[in-house]
Amino acid sequence: YEGVGSAGATLVDEEQESLGCVKLRVGINSGPVVASVIGTSRPKYTLFGDTVNIASRMESNSLPQRIQCTERTANLIQEQQQSFEQRVCVRRRGSIQ
Repeated sequence: YEGVGSAGATLVDEEQESLGCVKLRVGINSGPVVASVIGTSRPKYTLFGDTVNIASRMESNSLPQRIQCTERTANLIQEQQQSFEQRVCVRRRGSIQ
């Protein structure tokens, strides 16, 4: 959570302060994915699957300066004794806890 706060205090462009500060939005999900290298001239390592799609939708529907995570991820976080706020609703997915 410190990273989000630090980003919020970082200017997008130091020469153009009017652009404001960085506003992060993060979506985190845990689960199975398929990984592959895509492309031949400019290969990219890419992840696919429902786990990635849910995290992406959580990020895109999040408020700025927030980290959203699913219940599965929240449980993993709790196992590591980290704290978090629990609430989220993802468009086209309904309520995700």
